[in-house]
Amino acid sequence: MATVEELIKQYDTDPELKKEVDGILADNKITMGEFLGFAKKHDVKVSLAEFPKIIEEAKKAGLIK
Repeated sequence: MATVEELIKQYDTDPELKKEVDGILADNKITMGEFLGFAKKHDVKVSLAEFPKIIEEAKKAGLIK
């Protein structure tokens, strides 16, 4: 099971993961379904309660508006 921090580090070095994330973010938003699907696919240890924090961090990083 990966943590969010581990996945962020992997994003910087894994072109396939970057492509997948960029596809999700192409419309400048993250839906709950995308969030849950991505977390399940990558076995990320994250709860629904963290969704707003993830959105805020994505905005701070300039990944979404």
